[in-house]
Amino acid sequence: MLDYMINPIKMGGLVKKVSDSQIKVHLHGRLGVITVPKKLVTTKEKIEPGHEMEFYFSYIKVVENPYDYDSSDMVTDHEITPCLLGGKITEVNDTAAKVEIMDKLGTVAVPRRWYFTDIPLKEGSNAEFYFSCMNLVGKRDIPVESI
Repeated sequence: MLDYMINPIKMGGLVKKVSDSQIKVHLHGRLGVITVPKKLVTTKEKIEPGHEMEFYFSYIKVVENPYDYDSSDMVTDHEITPCLLGGKITEVNDTAAKVEIMDKLGTVAVPRRWYFTDIPLKEGSNAEFYFSCMNLVGKRDIPVESI
């Protein structure tokens, strides 16, 4: 079994799509896509495509025996704080894999190199990673055709 620690780092992304209840954020550097409920964004502004987000995220560890994770700190009434969360891998392809985050907190789709595992990636596997709520930190003008 691999023995390593996953550590959260502050990352950024750009909102590309907004629906009634969710936003889709493309990570800077073409590192993946995160979809989360709007309630995880710290802002009073109406969220729109082009908004810049800042949040904590880590590599993803595939685990055979998941913890009893607690998402109660995923609230926007204080500074964003990394929280160890669990999830299930729902899609795997040649280049990436997607995790459904516990408690209906959204999805994370990132390249396979973001996954730490000594077993093959497969749908249904348990995963854990650090994640936080998101801060809206700015706005970019983005061409309509890139949305």
